[in-house]
Amino acid sequence: MRVFPFLFVALLATATISAGALAQSKVSGVFKGNDKPATLTQVSAHNGQESGKPVTILVFSSKDQTGDAKPDFDALFGKLGDALVVKVFADGQVYSGDIVHSNLDAPGGSIQTSGVLKMTDYKQADGRVSGHLTSNGPHETHGLKFEVDLTFETKAP
Repeated sequence: MRVFPFLFVALLATATISAGALAQSKVSGVFKGNDKPATLTQVSAHNGQESGKPVTILVFSSKDQTGDAKPDFDALFGKLGDALVVKVFADGQVYSGDIVHSNLDAPGGSIQTSGVLKMTDYKQADGRVSGHLTSNGPHETHGLKFEVDLTFETKAP
């Protein structure tokens, strides 16, 4: 009879750990500013709107976003360290990207891009968002060079 409570607690702990693991984000790949690499450790997804259409706002950052009520806004002002804020339509088309990197001396702290970042393998299903985001190699804007080649997965908004 004593085995049953132990087994129940063990199964409950396993289910709790699995649920926590599913909520975590994964991001890997290249993020460079003027040839200096930065490590983005997490990504989160949020609902937004652009040009009258719904978008998913992806916030990649080097600092913890936990508890941040406005990670997309705070990322643009360097509060989340090196960061990338990307707005994506439901079909995976990138509307815009804002790049924040410690090695870029950008006016206002970030570089806004349009038409540079591309998304492939974009999926939003089963409560998750995933894809591959790229600048297709190094890209230069206003004398500032950056490169993005990231694969990610996170909880859907």
